[in-house]
This record gives sequence, structure tokens and C-alpha cells, in this order.
Amino acid sequence: MASNVDERPVIDEEAYYHDASLGATWTASRTAVAMVATLYGGLAFAFFYLQSLNSNGQWNPNHMTASTIIGTTIMVLIVAAAFVNYFGARRLRRGLVVDWQVAGAFAALFVIVAGGLQIWELTRLPFQPSSFGYASVFVAFGPVNALAILLTGYGLETEVMKSVKIKKKAIADGGLGLSSLPIAEQFRANLDGISFFLNSFAVITVVFYVIFYVVA
Repeated sequence: MASNVDERPVIDEEAYYHDASLGATWTASRTAVAMVATLYGGLAFAFFYLQSLNSNGQWNPNHMTASTIIGTTIMVLIVAAAFVNYFGARRLRRGLVVDWQVAGAFAALFVIVAGGLQIWELTRLPFQPSSFGYASVFVAFGPVNALAILLTGYGLETEVMKSVKIKKKAIADGGLGLSSLPIAEQFRANLDGISFFLNSFAVITVVFYVIFYVVA
């Protein structure tokens, strides 16, 4: 009897910390989106403020922009990654782990390639960083965007590798997509978080594509 009494607080404590971890993952993903949106919001403010000010006609006197081809490719890759990851996550919820692993690997590849293209674009700009207003804002935007893209790709790649590592542990309990094991629930919570971030980042990418390649 004493043994049962001693064990109960341990079980309750484990469940408490597990639930707290799931909640923290949900909060962290939403906080990350808010932080990134605030950072990009500052860049958008700088863009529209300098564009409206247009001191001495030096916002974009020659109507030059960064490479539209590269910018479009980056945008398409990020949006495609969000769709592929969304499709894979739905398949995972049906118990099809391999489907998500393939989708997640492709999504991570798309995002990492997009990050590489963003860095490459910065090395072949048709203008100097301080030559006019648009150039200055884009040179500030490029490194921030590249870093955000690559960190997103790292997060996706980490989830794919984690799924490979823990897949066998959840097989007997229905697989990663259905298992009630704490390790499987935590994995799904992490995946939901990175998926929410990726979907939000895809929206931000489309908005800033319009800003820097259409509105400019």
C-alpha cells in the first residue's frame, strides 16, 4: 500500500511536466512567429517610409530591383515547402510515417535551397548597398531573410532526423502519428509548431516578394 502511495506523485509529476512541455512547444512556435513578424514589420516600415519620403528622388531613380527570377524562385520554393509539409503532416496523422518523412525531407530541401539562393542573390546585386533607398533596404532585408529561411530549413531537417530516430519506439503503439507515448506526442507537438511557423513564414515570403519585386 505504501509503495502505491509513493509511486503516485512520481506518475503525476511526469504527466505534469509532459503536458507543460507540450504547452511550451505551442507557445514557443507562436512566439517565434510574432518575433519574426515584428522583425519583418520593421523592414516593411523602412521600405514604405523611405519610398514615401523619396528624398531628392533617390528612392529608386532607375527603377532597379534585385533579380526577379531569383526572388520568384525563392518565393515558389518556400510556398511549395509549406504545401508539401502540410500534406505530409496530414499523412502522418493517418499513421503514414514514411509519407511525412519523404515530404518533410523535400520541404527541408526546398527551404535550404531557397536560403542558398537568397545568399547567392546578395552576391550579384545590380546596385551598390547605399546607392539609393531601395538598395539600402534590400541589403538589410537579404541577410535577415536568408537567416530566417535557413533556420526554418534546419528545424524541418531536425524533425525528419528525429522521426527516423524514434520511429521504432512508437511502432508497437500505432506509430508516430497515432501513438499516445509521450515521445510521440512531443514529436507531433514539435511538428505542429514548425508547420505553423513554416505556413506563417510562407505568407510573409509572399508579402515581401510583392513588396520588393512588384511594388518597388
